[in-house]
Amino acid sequence: MRHDKHTPMTHSPRRTIIAAATAAVVVALTGCANPFPGIQFTPEETTTPTGQANAPYPADLDHLDDILALGKTTLPEGAINITITPATKFAESYPGGWGYVIAYHTQPQPIRDHIYTYTSRSGDGIENYPDTEYLAYMKDIDFTAIQHPWVTGFGKVQLVVERPLGRCWLLIRGAPR
Repeated sequence: MRHDKHTPMTHSPRRTIIAAATAAVVVALTGCANPFPGIQFTPEETTTPTGQANAPYPADLDHLDDILALGKTTLPEGAINITITPATKFAESYPGGWGYVIAYHTQPQPIRDHIYTYTSRSGDGIENYPDTEYLAYMKDIDFTAIQHPWVTGFGKVQLVVERPLGRCWLLIRGAPR
């Protein structure tokens, strides 16, 4: 940088950038308060209020439509007693994984319609399908209190249906590619 007698000496903008970066590193290493209030330092991995790293949404009813859109699905007509919990066991077992368990109750016909709409199966004879026996891969759902479970999948979704019809669970899982 050149200057003459009539131009006041100023420091190079590069020095300012280096000084700011150095200060940020010192702050990060020492755990001090952020000296740059307008700049927010965020960690690489973000955690939703549910405790799931990398989950796109918190596991709550305010985000139900967003969560269902992740699985390209809906709930059957007339679904009630809807709850959403994080699929933390899947998230722990799969690096970067996240998931949601959506539990609900509804009438038999909407369950049949949902099966017909989203799977390759007919919902008409669901009461006659054999129970699904291998359930170990779905650790986020407690099967001890579920009678005659039947499980089918489509895309990122596993649908668990209890028979006699009434209670259902959608397990929506994902992970980075």
